[in-house]
Amino acid sequence: MYALSMLFLFLACYSFLGWIAEVSYVLVRERSLQNRGFLTGPFVPIYGFGAIALILLVLPYIDNPFLVLLASVAITSTLEFFTHLVLDAVFHIKLWDYSDRRFNLHGRICLENSLLFGTLGLLLIYVLHPAIVRMLMAIPHEVAIALAWTLIGVLIVDSANSIRSLAKLRPVLDDVAGTLAQTHDRIEQGVIQLEQTITQRRSTVDLAHLATLRRLAKAFPHAKSSNAVVQPDRDPAI
Repeated sequence: MYALSMLFLFLACYSFLGWIAEVSYVLVRERSLQNRGFLTGPFVPIYGFGAIALILLVLPYIDNPFLVLLASVAITSTLEFFTHLVLDAVFHIKLWDYSDRRFNLHGRICLENSLLFGTLGLLLIYVLHPAIVRMLMAIPHEVAIALAWTLIGVLIVDSANSIRSLAKLRPVLDDVAGTLAQTHDRIEQGVIQLEQTITQRRSTVDLAHLATLRRLAKAFPHAKSSNAVVQPDRDPAI
């Protein structure tokens, strides 16, 4: 069993590696450098929590690669499904949608991505994790503890700021149909009267929250509010 500080370091490391994987994937596929993920910093926590779950639940069965693959598919798919479900239920936002892919479940997960994450689980268990453990074990104990708490503090603050911004933006997103990218562009162009929308929904949005919308719109250009309704008396351009 790993110490709590070591688990924090694993979380930070794999969240960072997940961010690198996401950025690299988009760079290769779209030839565009984007800050992928929900947070401002270079971390994608869903990868970190997925890695922790695999380490704690799958590592004991390392002698059976087929079982490791099945467990990796099941665990990562469950995590992705419920992350999507929570974002939808709490913030009324769909950051990804697999509805156009075969063998998907409510657009939240799909077989293609589940198999990909299962393969990454094999890579984690048999290649990455042993190397990460050796690297972290080489750090002096006191330094490792300080580093762990510092990184987890950064993740908590970043997560809190992003969640607060998205909560403040939810009334705006609920009021406008379209993707996050389209909503941001319409705000920038003045098509959406932001002050009136905010007043009607009794919320306040400052430049920091709009910066979060800009970042999410770039990271997830096809994401959209799941609760948006187009009002009949609005400008057709909206």
